[in-house]
Amino acid sequence: MIYAPESPIYHVDDSKMKPNCLQSNRSHGSLNNLSNSVLELKNAGSYSTSNYSAKDDMFPQCSPRCDLRCFSNFSTKFIKKSSLSDLVSRGSMSRKFKTSTTTEDWSDVSSHWGKDSQVDFLERFEKAVSKLLVSDGLDSCLDAGSEVTTIWQLLNNTYEVRHRSSVRQDILDQLLDSISTSKKDKVIRASVYVLLLMISEDRNMMRGIKRKDFHLSNLATALKRDVHEAAILIYLLDPTPLEIKNLDLLPSLLHIACNSDTQKWPAMLPLTPTSASIALIEILVTAFDYITNNVHLASLSSPPILSKLVDVAKNNNLEEGVALAAILIRCGRLNGNCKKFLSQATPVDPFLHLLRRKEHRAKCAALEYFHEILQIPRSSANSLLQEIRRQGGIAIMHTLMACLHQTEPEHRVLAASLLLQLDIMEKSDGRSVFQDEAMEVLLDSLSSQENSKVQALSASFLSNLGGTYSWSGESYTSAWVAKKAGLTSASHRNTIRSIDWLDSCLQDTEIIPWSSKSARAIIKIGIPFIRALAKGTQSKVKGTSHDCLVCTAWLGSELAALGETAIRNYVCEILLHDIASHLHPGFELDERVLACMCLYNYTSGKGKQMLMSLSEGSRESLRRLSSFTWMAEELLQVTDYFLSSKPRVSCVHTQILEIGQPGNGTATAIAFFRGQLFAGYSNGTIRAWDIKGQRAVIIREVKEHKKAVTCFALSETGENLLSGSADKSIRVWEMAQHKLECVEVIQTREAVQKLDICGDKILVLTQNNVLKFSCASRSSQTLYRGKHVKSLAVCQGKAYLGCTDLSIQELDMSVESKIEIRTPKRSWWIGKNSISAIVVYKDWMYCAGAQVEGSALKDWKKRCKPSMTLPIPKGTSVEAMAVVEDFIYLNCSKSPSIIQIWLREKQQKVGRLSAGSKITSLFAANDMIFCGTETGLIKAWIPL
Repeated sequence: MIYAPESPIYHVDDSKMKPNCLQSNRSHGSLNNLSNSVLELKNAGSYSTSNYSAKDDMFPQCSPRCDLRCFSNFSTKFIKKSSLSDLVSRGSMSRKFKTSTTTEDWSDVSSHWGKDSQVDFLERFEKAVSKLLVSDGLDSCLDAGSEVTTIWQLLNNTYEVRHRSSVRQDILDQLLDSISTSKKDKVIRASVYVLLLMISEDRNMMRGIKRKDFHLSNLATALKRDVHEAAILIYLLDPTPLEIKNLDLLPSLLHIACNSDTQKWPAMLPLTPTSASIALIEILVTAFDYITNNVHLASLSSPPILSKLVDVAKNNNLEEGVALAAILIRCGRLNGNCKKFLSQATPVDPFLHLLRRKEHRAKCAALEYFHEILQIPRSSANSLLQEIRRQGGIAIMHTLMACLHQTEPEHRVLAASLLLQLDIMEKSDGRSVFQDEAMEVLLDSLSSQENSKVQALSASFLSNLGGTYSWSGESYTSAWVAKKAGLTSASHRNTIRSIDWLDSCLQDTEIIPWSSKSARAIIKIGIPFIRALAKGTQSKVKGTSHDCLVCTAWLGSELAALGETAIRNYVCEILLHDIASHLHPGFELDERVLACMCLYNYTSGKGKQMLMSLSEGSRESLRRLSSFTWMAEELLQVTDYFLSSKPRVSCVHTQILEIGQPGNGTATAIAFFRGQLFAGYSNGTIRAWDIKGQRAVIIREVKEHKKAVTCFALSETGENLLSGSADKSIRVWEMAQHKLECVEVIQTREAVQKLDICGDKILVLTQNNVLKFSCASRSSQTLYRGKHVKSLAVCQGKAYLGCTDLSIQELDMSVESKIEIRTPKRSWWIGKNSISAIVVYKDWMYCAGAQVEGSALKDWKKRCKPSMTLPIPKGTSVEAMAVVEDFIYLNCSKSPSIIQIWLREKQQKVGRLSAGSKITSLFAANDMIFCGTETGLIKAWIPL
């Protein structure tokens, strides 16, 4: 709950305040990575006469005391009289002097003092300041403030005193001393108020305060004592971001900003405490590193505080609006809940007001805000677009048209993207001038290879034009299109970063109709769009080429549905080989699948002849992709039909990754989860790495297991990661708001060696037993007592278990049936050569121990002789095995630091990979082979 301050405040109609005359040199805050946003106090205007309305208890109700002194130690050497009659007779200053007073007739005073021919400036100044402490209501307070301002002007403009800087310095010293030492809030407030009045008349006062090395901590203390005007002085002193952070002002600044609707401030101040507070908050949430900014953002990300900040935007104050846009953008990026609240609770009118203003920074702030807030699920984005169109009318379309020519390139792209979306919402069948102008800007930007930033921005928008986002702002268009390509396996999906495949955003019913409408808008542009897309695809910037690939795949699926052939044929002519380059191992899995989808959609029909021009490497990549998507399988059938010779298999492997540091413990388990590489270690630690190409960054580390992490498994849906440990426990992990959280701990009676998920059951291998846990009740059941199961694989609702007696058991989890598909073998050496690894790949199952055997699953059930056997040397046993499309990878007991490479079809050993130390885990994903070592290093290779 946010409470209104109890301190006395001045009420004024804020909507009538004019811009002030100060400028700030700040550059700490930024709206986003496109441009910087600062609270610049520009384009001065004279202070307006405002309509004040004071509450009865606004000021202390006491009689004025002329002898009440606020400064006790004015230097006597400056108590020198000056002729007031000389001062008040000087032009416009005389008129202002005479009209600035109501409670006391300055002309009478002037006449009276003229008789004495003397006036004590310091005493007069002191009395005016003292009146602020005893003012009876707002009118007399404003009169006292006017007196202070007028006397300060006279002091600055009187020839006899102008060169006596010590007088001004003495006044400044006393004011700063009052702020630093006084125990009375009224004295501090009056001193701060007087300083602000003096600053508003004389900018050089700021230099004087800085030269005095006045400590910001004094103003921070005053601010925390509800002297809200102190926020203005802190801001004007232009402290560094680190100084602001160290003052711990955020709670007080939020207190002022969130109660702006109950506080009005006099127009005589250089700016309002609300504006100063918003500006300082902007600095705190934009000027630091990612973690520090987010710590500050967390303090204002709750709905009660956000709703109060949103109310500030309704003031239609230029400077507050610009700074608030930067703050709200950062809040929206913090997490999905913030963005969801802002999209639903924030009115669009204040930001339309900014967009309509003539100031450049206002337009930029509004464009950046709308760009960020529209990165939400499609149905919500459409609702927001409708609201913008309803409130802005046709006028907002013309305003955006003007922005296409009035702003710099980055903001022209933002204006074009918003204009195009609003035009698509109108459901117009023909081309419109708005659409043509917006598309021209976007395509020019996409073709602009000189300005990579503008090109990337345009590519990002176009790649998501027909798709959707998550509430956290992650692009889900790629995932949505990849689903259409047949990427269904949970293990495959989990190699793709930043996607929650169970998110309801991917099932949004408005995506399909919006996608179709957006595609029609592009079809109207035709060939120029494809040419620009080709230039973007050839970009050296990874993100730009990826976005263009997403756009190409999305457009291809829509063109296929609409039956458009002319554009598809043109794409084949100029983009086919660029697209095919994304098929190869080493690219992200979603890129490979999308490239395959492009080939499938654009070469359908007459375009199939274009497949014949694909290189052997591209055909080989299609074969490796055949386990991920049915589209690759069909494309292979076409190429095999026209080309009788099969493409060669490249056996050369290149190391692409080495992560970890020696001394962190043995890397005992590896898995992909939510696109991040997870590694479990012998000391119970779990680390997660974000892998981009050949770079890896550790992004999280947890240690909740007490002993070694021995294995990982993904839940059936891919929503959870399970970790088994030698500490006799299984932990269930969930990714929530980009944080890894342990949501459940399952205790076992023995150390966990392996585990896997089969339907709604968890199968666990321990030293002596197979345990089956129900996912719903977590009740356990012991299976295969005395069988000594050593290996486990799960496929299509069935579990296959390899035992020490060389038998293989099939367990059908749906009907609880058990079948022995390979009988035990009796021999004196059996105990040393159990089945140590089982892998199911496509419709084949491979088992490894003293030898490696493989057959189709149906043949295993018939107990037929194995279809293939690898000639493993005698005396060697396989410790770990992994299988991909072309290769079988083996780690054997006699060469513990080596991975042997075997051709799967020819059963031929073709190479070896050295890990440098004993291999303790083996894992394959996206055609890459990973291994963990006893030194804690993780290495990865890909076939070229």
